[in-house]
Amino acid sequence: FVAPARSFWNVSLPVLGGPGGAHTTKYNIVKPGKDGVEWDDFLLALPERDQLASFSKEVPLFIRYLKAVTDQEKRPEAFVAFLERAKNGLVVESDAYITTEELVAVMWKNGYGESERNALQFTFPADYKFHYPELSALFNIPEEDTYKYCMRARIESSHIGELDWSKVKRQGFIRDHWLMFGVGLIIFKYFPFFNYYFGVKVFGTSMWCYTMWTGLNRFVSKTCRRNEYMAAQKTAQEVMDGEDAIVTAMRRFANDAKCVEYLGSFKEDTEAKIAAYRAAMASKMKDELSERALKQLQAISAFEAGMNSAMQELVVREAASSFKDKFPGDAAMQDAAFASAVKSLSGAKLAAGEDPVSAHFEGAFKSLQGVDLGKAKADAKGSLPERVAFAQQAKEAEFRNSFMVTAAEAAEVKSLASKAKSGEGYDFSKLPADLAERLDALYKSINAKVGFAMPDQAMKPIPLTADAAANKYIEEVNARLTAAQVQLRQGGPP
Repeated sequence: FVAPARSFWNVSLPVLGGPGGAHTTKYNIVKPGKDGVEWDDFLLALPERDQLASFSKEVPLFIRYLKAVTDQEKRPEAFVAFLERAKNGLVVESDAYITTEELVAVMWKNGYGESERNALQFTFPADYKFHYPELSALFNIPEEDTYKYCMRARIESSHIGELDWSKVKRQGFIRDHWLMFGVGLIIFKYFPFFNYYFGVKVFGTSMWCYTMWTGLNRFVSKTCRRNEYMAAQKTAQEVMDGEDAIVTAMRRFANDAKCVEYLGSFKEDTEAKIAAYRAAMASKMKDELSERALKQLQAISAFEAGMNSAMQELVVREAASSFKDKFPGDAAMQDAAFASAVKSLSGAKLAAGEDPVSAHFEGAFKSLQGVDLGKAKADAKGSLPERVAFAQQAKEAEFRNSFMVTAAEAAEVKSLASKAKSGEGYDFSKLPADLAERLDALYKSINAKVGFAMPDQAMKPIPLTADAAANKYIEEVNARLTAAQVQLRQGGPP
């Protein structure tokens, strides 16, 4: 709607009213237009508490300051109560407040120190409004007293504040209209030419139409203002969202100006990084090869140490086993054992060679002297040298199978390679799937036996994007990667 016009040199300048616009008070003072709010001088109106317009106030700065004050004054319950009240917004009367300057002046009058006043001034801006619930929690004063003081400060300054229009507007417009009709009818009946037809039909119908127009006008006006305000809020939100989207989009291109600089040094940077990458790869491969060879040598050393300790245990075990096999079938050994046992029981000292057990073990150990176990006859049931030679040769066979390439493996590799022969080179893609898997298994097994670490650099294909032009380049790069993998597999230069 259009508020009352202001005239300058007889030129009418309409001022838009309503939420978001301007509101001209009865004192010809312009205030922000708000829905359901009337502006008036508190000194003249002397409004009641329920007539003041209220709003929800966010107080994060005051809560932090109140926390420090209540902790120092040992009043944590006051802070908790205020925080619980203000966690969803502090609902207060909009004009029941005092400013920072007014509060500092009151603190000075009441004997507060300079440090306390400075703390308040340095924390809050000069135009901050302390409403009465904040003052009550801050100074531990009843809210009724702080409300009265704030209202007195506003009234003394003849403050033009916000009032709730629904509480201060005149009520009962229908009653007023029909009261006017009744009084008018009584007055008009004493005048000539004002008969029943005019009083009831003309004047009454006109008053009824005026009453209906007033009610409908108020309803339509309120509905239009509300819809316009909601549409303006929605438009403002959409504008803000659009601006945020534009800023977000612009941030993606914030470094576009540096693209030319980056492209200028792209070749040099790429060559330097590739050289550094190759050096790092060679160093890594060298470290892996040294580590793998060291581990293989350690495994060989541990196997040989285990063979030596096992050989000592084997000699004793095989000597005892040969004695157990020989004693039951040798009558002379049995007689000698019986004679030595009787002599030992009589207390006589046995001479060297009289005990068949010690003589057997001594003879068995002497039989190993000067014997080449690698060339001696191997027999698991023969003499002690033959038994030890059998165990020694079994360990050597196990060693060859674990740490050496066997003739069977070499022959199998040659056989598979002959099937992949293609002219002067090899084409391993010609091999069937099972033979290719077997060749890979032999490749890994032989390298593991000799302690040779082969680099395993898996080159994964680059995923496609939504850009068709970029996808052509990516497909070409992926084709090069596939060709390089095939060349590496065949052992040729990439």
